[in-house]
Amino acid sequence: MRIGMLGIRGIPANFGGSETAVEEIGARLAERGHHVTVYCRRHRDSLRGQARYKGMERIILPSLNTLNLDLLSHSFLALLDMLRRQFDVVHFHGVGNALLFPMFKVTGRGAKSLLIVDGPDWQRPKWGKAARLAFRASFPAAARFADEIISDNVQVQELFRSAYHRETALVGYGADLVLPLSRATLAQYGLEPNKYILQVAALVPDKGVHTLVEAYEKLETDLPLVIVGDTPYLSEYKARVTSTRDPRIRFLGYVYGAAYRELLANSYLYIHPLLIDGTSPALLQAMAYGCCIIGSDLPEIDGTLADAGPRFPVGDANALRAEMARMLAQPDQVQLYKHKARQRIIEYFSWDRVADAYEQLSAKLILARGQVQLGESL
Repeated sequence: MRIGMLGIRGIPANFGGSETAVEEIGARLAERGHHVTVYCRRHRDSLRGQARYKGMERIILPSLNTLNLDLLSHSFLALLDMLRRQFDVVHFHGVGNALLFPMFKVTGRGAKSLLIVDGPDWQRPKWGKAARLAFRASFPAAARFADEIISDNVQVQELFRSAYHRETALVGYGADLVLPLSRATLAQYGLEPNKYILQVAALVPDKGVHTLVEAYEKLETDLPLVIVGDTPYLSEYKARVTSTRDPRIRFLGYVYGAAYRELLANSYLYIHPLLIDGTSPALLQAMAYGCCIIGSDLPEIDGTLADAGPRFPVGDANALRAEMARMLAQPDQVQLYKHKARQRIIEYFSWDRVADAYEQLSAKLILARGQVQLGESL
């Protein structure tokens, strides 16, 4: 199959969960003999125009590098680029792309669309009013125009079913079970194994970094709080959360690859205080490495974490502080949660199974297209 992938910042994955998913799924599909092309944004191109990565072709295109226009401007140019290529199916990551599907019907030259949706994006606090209106419009557009839709959690699947009478495939994300052995990154940052609290997240409101900072400032502990992540945009929110005067809180910025995995695998607590979420690859990877995770009580997090970690009410800093204090006082319970988290990944989540589902859905779309063409010729 000739598969296109767009809607992300690019590969290698150096920003968030969707990029990780494309890298993991795309590399596996390429290994299976499919021709995989990933559209990457120029301002996030860490490989400086390199044509291939892990068996995938990289197409580097510019975009309007602002929070509200980055996605749609890049996807627009990618659809124009398709006029000189031939795909069998195109994977669109992000429901906002659905607004461009009428254009894709022309530029896609017969290719089928597979849209991946992780949540009602208009509820995310980081978006402005215009972007929220656009995301609201994208859901009915997706229900009408997408050839196939993947919901990455039950809540999104039910939203499409109840609001738009559209059935969607339920496919989550996966995680890597191979634990990192090095501790060089810990030494670099002056950290000790199992003696720090960690969050990995973009510095945007829906990730709940402010809730964690507020909770931690009231927590009596010598364990530092390490926050990995950043935002590429000028942000009042970033300025606010990083202005804390607590010397125990350390913002490391972006940390990728082996270094990120080392930080994850050696944390004492991993905090997932999101205000809105889909199936989070970061959460899954923390579980795979046996982290003790304290998460907000979103249904999407409940569906992923189950009984493998404690929860607190969304946005409640006092409740989060109390839960962190409880885990600091109960190391035996922490070890139990670490074991449960890793076992849940082993039993239910793997990138190979996710790649299988994407491959099967893509093949189904191509088969359906062939049947339609055959019927028309008769």
